[in-house]
Amino acid sequence: MFRLFIFIFFSLSAWLLQGQQPAGRDTAKVMSFNIRFDTPKDTGEYAWASRQEPIRRMFREIKPDIIGIQEPRADMLEATYALLPGFRHFKIEADDSISDAMTGNIIIFYRPERFEAVDSGYFWLSPTPGKPSHAWNSTDKHYRCALWMRLRDLRNGASLIFCTTHFPYKKAPVDTEVRAKCAALICERMKALAGEGEAVLVTGDMNSSRAAHDPRRPSLDPFFESMNSARDKAMFTNERSSFNGFGRVSPEIRGLNLDHIFYINARPLLFETVDYQGYGVRMISDHYPIMCHFEL
Repeated sequence: MFRLFIFIFFSLSAWLLQGQQPAGRDTAKVMSFNIRFDTPKDTGEYAWASRQEPIRRMFREIKPDIIGIQEPRADMLEATYALLPGFRHFKIEADDSISDAMTGNIIIFYRPERFEAVDSGYFWLSPTPGKPSHAWNSTDKHYRCALWMRLRDLRNGASLIFCTTHFPYKKAPVDTEVRAKCAALICERMKALAGEGEAVLVTGDMNSSRAAHDPRRPSLDPFFESMNSARDKAMFTNERSSFNGFGRVSPEIRGLNLDHIFYINARPLLFETVDYQGYGVRMISDHYPIMCHFEL
């Protein structure tokens, strides 16, 4: 039975990765990817310059339809756009009132031949979501935001709301409380935005897992109370950890999944942690991309 499951899983994986779809289904490939900021601390194959072409190869092979990307900073933007030729994107643009540091360094990419942008917006994960502000009393002083788009599926006319985010990363108990507030705010905003029966997909690096030993686990409670986890509910899934720390995390460790895709009013078919090492470097980021094929 186990061998049969493995055969079906990898057969379906290969089928969907090649852009094919199960008969009678119209699927979309949804990805979340913390691309890792450019820092001189990363050298050799872990340097941003070394990782760009392998990341391009990954995108070319996987062919995602919608991507939520975290951590591309100002000096990385043009290179990041070049990794996804033909895609359109939405981000918080820096201007006289919003510095690059205030934007949360998150971007949504989508294929214009598959989806049409209908509406978009953003808010800060804080007590004052409408203006640049820090996440409550977190010990992490980065600006944290949520970015969303309403997209119309050009194949079937269905409408969906896609959101991406990046939560505070510090590990103090107060930060777990703050992350839970961030999650609750996103759930509240998505519920207010969504129409009757409209699909909602929330992606991002939540800097917390559901592993039993993870003290940050309560950070995700609002998501699990209001939405579904694609990793848990997909017909086929794997438990490979999404965080690798550029080799600091053993591949044998399971459940260190800091990256998530939550949803309502959609059907997850296949969930994968994209940890293949054949793109030219061992690890294309300190987080592996995660992807789910959804029936919308």
